[in-house]
Amino acid sequence: MKSSSIRFISVLVAAALFAAIGLWNEVNTWNRLLTSSNNRLVETARVIGLHTDDVLALAEQPLADLTLKAQAATGYTSARRHVLDEMVRWKQTSQVVRSIDYVGPDGRLLGSTQASSTVGSDRSSWENLRFHRQNASEETYIGTAIRDGSDDEWFLPISRRISAADGSFAGVMIATVDLDRFFRFIESFNPGGDSAYFLMRGDGQVLMRYPLRPQGMKAGLADIDFFASQAKSGTEGNHQYDAPGGRGPRMSGYVSSEQTGVTAIATRSRSALFHSLLVRSKYPWMTMIAAYILGLAITFRWLRQIRLREIGDQKIAAREAEFRLIADASRDVIEKITIDGRRDYVSTAATRIFEQAPEALVGTNVLDVADQQARDDWQAALDRLKAGSSSESILMTRTRSDGSKMWLESVLSRVNGETNDSPCSIVVVTRDATRQQLAKQELDALAITDELTGLFNKRHFNQQLGQMVMRNAPMSLLLFDLDRFKLFNDTYGHLAGDGCLRDVARAIRETLQGTDAVAARYGGEELAVLLPGYDEPMGLQVAENLRLRIRSLQIAHVNNQPHGVVTASLGLAALDPKHPMSAEALISAADEALYRAKNMGRNQVVSATADLARPLAAASA
Repeated sequence: MKSSSIRFISVLVAAALFAAIGLWNEVNTWNRLLTSSNNRLVETARVIGLHTDDVLALAEQPLADLTLKAQAATGYTSARRHVLDEMVRWKQTSQVVRSIDYVGPDGRLLGSTQASSTVGSDRSSWENLRFHRQNASEETYIGTAIRDGSDDEWFLPISRRISAADGSFAGVMIATVDLDRFFRFIESFNPGGDSAYFLMRGDGQVLMRYPLRPQGMKAGLADIDFFASQAKSGTEGNHQYDAPGGRGPRMSGYVSSEQTGVTAIATRSRSALFHSLLVRSKYPWMTMIAAYILGLAITFRWLRQIRLREIGDQKIAAREAEFRLIADASRDVIEKITIDGRRDYVSTAATRIFEQAPEALVGTNVLDVADQQARDDWQAALDRLKAGSSSESILMTRTRSDGSKMWLESVLSRVNGETNDSPCSIVVVTRDATRQQLAKQELDALAITDELTGLFNKRHFNQQLGQMVMRNAPMSLLLFDLDRFKLFNDTYGHLAGDGCLRDVARAIRETLQGTDAVAARYGGEELAVLLPGYDEPMGLQVAENLRLRIRSLQIAHVNNQPHGVVTASLGLAALDPKHPMSAEALISAADEALYRAKNMGRNQVVSATADLARPLAAASA
């Protein structure tokens, strides 16, 4: 009766847990949907930004050519006609340009490829003209969108200043691009009805909105100052803002172009995204609830039958589990032990793996081992099995009779007795895991080693530096590179350069042998050494030893005069516990010292705290 009550309560607890898991899963689904949607918004903004860069680059091509021709034609009527002919040619060959306008310094149109434009018409109201009149820069300027009164179409004016020979303002060359070109591109990837897309200039001016709204280009966009600040820093990311007019939160992805300074922004409604999740989850939830109720009914119906089968199943499962474990792992050592660790059975594989006869091991205890760590691991595993764990594993080492080291992996499985009163036993399967452990150690070493030099790589070096800085103990950091090494590669070839780096790395290891130093290839020909426990004087001595050792290799370098051999310049920064420094600050100080060493003639050691370079690299050295 007590067992039945426990099962009933267990079923209710399981049902509640199942419901909680379902709710937790929906919360996770919503979070994943948010993350996925944010990623898609950034990717969409990136695609639109790249398309915008391409369109603006194509539109800028005729401007670069025509501006030069217009500047040369300033004051010459016949030459100006040649410029107009070139404008027509560029318009015909350009894939993106809508029209090209030549505007004089007074704002009057001197010529245009647009048939509807009238020569002499006033363009003074255009933003581009005002900008170039006030700025002598010849950079390309992207103006805000303008609506053409003749065909009611929107276009972007892109312009360059025309300067007279004396540098005075002589007009503007303007190429226009239809906004419809951007609209068609956005429509090609089927945007949702709640989506909106913007192009924003670095000063916060919105150049384009899709879809167009009567409220203007900024309709539905907020936090313009934020997006403008991102445009100046050339970054990308996500930003959530409240839409104007109380229309709820909107998600956005933005990408700022370093090429044009234009930020592409893709937005969508967060509420609409949540609504789509509800619609999508409605029927699965209804199905799950129905299955949930049906499952409860079936579970309660068969609780009694389960109880009646348990006793017989336990006996069968105990025998079958013991048999399978012994039969399936016959090539490994199979042991049957008590819950306290005494061996009742040992398979014949013990002769090969343990180098002991099975009969000699029967009756002994697994805790009777010389290695304290192995004894503790065995005891902890047995304690967990006593507490109810069904399976445990142990990885340990042993020394073979020939002195070599091997790894053993033991898997312990608890086998319950045939009745509740019967004691349980443990089946242990032990295999030789030496090959796998050696492979793992080799992979671990490769992950922190530079392939060319055999020194540590930059990632491992930075990890070690961070740990040492956190301990705030005395330490010296050396940064150095080989003098004029690029000329070495140019003269002797990159294979010789690789050989030189290997020789230098070997010399560094020999010089630092017996110390706790961490030597790494920091990048290219740049090397770095951490000297834990070394103050500045001690670090300078090691640095000088390294400099002399590298020079003593006598590797020919005809372009490294006056020495004629490979030499090194070293910068040192020391960490004083009284004046803690960050890892970044320490690297920066050593790098500055290295820079000074190179500027002061190379082949020398300079400390970050020294007023002048130490004269360690004498002319005769």
